[in-house]
Amino acid sequence: MRVFDSLAGRLVASLILVTVAFGLVAAGTGSITLHREINEAMDNSMQEAARRLLPLVIDDLFGREVSQSPRRLAEAVSDDIGGRLIFQVRDGSGRVLLHSYNAPAEPLTAELAQGFSEAAGWRIYTEPAVGGTIFIQVAELDARRNEETFEAATGFLIPMVILIPLSALVAWLTLARFLRPIATLRGEISARHGDNLAAIRTTELPSELAAIAKSVNSLMRRLHMALEAEKEFTANAAHELRTPIAGALAQTERLIAEAPDDAARRRPRQIKAALSNLAGLSEKLMQLARADAGVAAAGKPADLAAVAALVVEDFEQHSENKDRLRLETPVKGKALAAIDTDALAIVLRNLIENALRHGAEGGEVVVRIDEDARLDVINQGPVVPDPGSLIKRFERGATRAEGSGLGLAIVSRILQQIDATLVLNSPASGRQDGFEATIRFPAA
Repeated sequence: MRVFDSLAGRLVASLILVTVAFGLVAAGTGSITLHREINEAMDNSMQEAARRLLPLVIDDLFGREVSQSPRRLAEAVSDDIGGRLIFQVRDGSGRVLLHSYNAPAEPLTAELAQGFSEAAGWRIYTEPAVGGTIFIQVAELDARRNEETFEAATGFLIPMVILIPLSALVAWLTLARFLRPIATLRGEISARHGDNLAAIRTTELPSELAAIAKSVNSLMRRLHMALEAEKEFTANAAHELRTPIAGALAQTERLIAEAPDDAARRRPRQIKAALSNLAGLSEKLMQLARADAGVAAAGKPADLAAVAALVVEDFEQHSENKDRLRLETPVKGKALAAIDTDALAIVLRNLIENALRHGAEGGEVVVRIDEDARLDVINQGPVVPDPGSLIKRFERGATRAEGSGLGLAIVSRILQQIDATLVLNSPASGRQDGFEATIRFPAA
């Protein structure tokens, strides 16, 4: 399963995307604000530096020899402005009188006006003195300011980059923990089927999921009642029909025997055929009711070969099936299957009956049993398209043979109860035609 197919994956991805988006917006806004505040702080620092330099400049220019001024002034103010700022002292005409050791000898600006200005990559503050005859200019590189802003922004961006995957992991673990009851409820619902309609426990579920579980329990109760009513009706109807059908068949036999000629016997024979079909349907319905009731569970394993021999012998009692059945059993050992003997007999009877009825007329039917608890029933006949669809109830292929369409459905229902597999193939394995039903029983 892909990560983003799960609810937890989608929630975590959404949270991380929203967090990153808001984080980037906050980082951008913060960086702009930070840059503005740093510029204001540095501008204030430049103003303070200029005002500290002002008395020293006046003292040096008017109190001592100018030739000694640059060196002594630079030494005096070096501790105050450090290496970050430079300064120039200019007269009213713009000529540079003094400058710091790391300042350019050329004037920083063409014009002299009090305040801040930008020129050639420098941020410059100009302070006039002595009636506008002396100007002090303190400057700082814009690149240095940008560097300070970048370092400050990096300081809070790096923790964000580290914390985003960490927060994703924490969010994933937290969501996985809180969504665990959903997986539990899903597993409980998946375990429910026709043979398991037990109520789901709601005591350990959160209130939101408990409400869902209660609704599912209510639905399963109604379903259980409907299934039980259907099973009871099917069993009762099939059982109650047996006696009147048998009586009707007996009366039909008497009508046939008392009829004076073949023309008079034709109608009773049609009635007898219809009643025989109805009797067969009643028998199938009773088998289906037993299959739905869960008859497959066995207290001890069944011997496949022994049960198959009895069923084959019973079919051979009818003259139309004489010499049509061939039973192949293991030469050594027994093939045991974890299935009730009566349920196994129902399975074999339905498979053999289908093979005899829908196979080629007079064709051979092979019942093969292997030591690994595998059962094959193979018959000759035309290829059946989409044989897997025949396990549906009342589903019949393109055949004119009589039948109810319940035989394979009964077989499939019984085998589901013991986790056995039924595979239908047409044409049969190793043949160009025919039909093959293969059952693999679980180990006994």
